[in-house]
Parts: sequence; C-alpha cells; structure tokens
Amino acid sequence: MSDNPFQAMSEMMKKMQPKMPGAVPGMLDKESMMKAHRQNIESLTEANKMAVEVMKSIATLQSQYIKKTFEDMADMMKGFAKPDASKEGVRGNTEKVRDQMHRTFDHTANISEIIAKTQRDMFDRMCDRYSAGAEELIDVTKKASRTKH
Repeated sequence: MSDNPFQAMSEMMKKMQPKMPGAVPGMLDKESMMKAHRQNIESLTEANKMAVEVMKSIATLQSQYIKKTFEDMADMMKGFAKPDASKEGVRGNTEKVRDQMHRTFDHTANISEIIAKTQRDMFDRMCDRYSAGAEELIDVTKKASRTKH
C-alpha cells in the first residue's frame, strides 16, 4: 500500500465498489470521492486547529488568573498576619475573601463559555461538512441514475 492516504482511499474504494449492493457503475467516481475525502480531512484539520487555539487561550487565561490569585492571596495574608479584631478589620478581610470568590466564579464561567462556544463552532463546522457531503452524494447519485437510462 502507498504512503499517500488519498491513494490508499482510492484503492479501498476500488475494492469496495463491486461489493456495494445496488452500486451503479460510475456512481462512485474516483475524483468526486477523493474531493469529498479531502474536504472531510480539511474540515477535521480546521476543527483540530480551533481546538488547539482554544487550549492555548485557556492556558494563557489560567496562567494569568493563577498569577493574580497568588498576588491577591499574598495581600490577604499580609492583612491576616496583622489581625485587626475591629469590625472594620474583619469586614475588610471578609470582603477580600468574597471578592476573590467572585473572581473565581467569573473566571470559571468565562472558561466554560469559551469551551462551549468552541464546541458549538466545531459542531456547526462538522454539521456543515456532513450536509455538504450528503448533498454531494445526492448529486452523484442523480448523475449516475441519468447516465444509466
């Protein structure tokens, strides 16, 4: 077998074609099958690129978030090191903790939103390719049935 994946696909299609029930000779012409296969591979490649870019973005966001969190925690620890038993001191520390929790929730929601949007985009891209592939198959079938008569 060849190292060329398109050649391997072509060879596989040649082997399968006579075995397909109801196959019309010429229905699965090599050029249209190879074009569809290339488009499928291109769609998958684009989806993988999107996934890699999103993972890079998330890693950057996580890094920034962790750095900021450690800076904030260091500031809070300084405040806790000099305990202020007054109501103002307790309220100030409580507010710092509350604010940190809100930043954590916002950060988590942001990451979740990015992931969900990317999944939708990738799903839509793959659905579009599937629909286009189905249309291509319908067109090829129509052409084959016209040439048969």
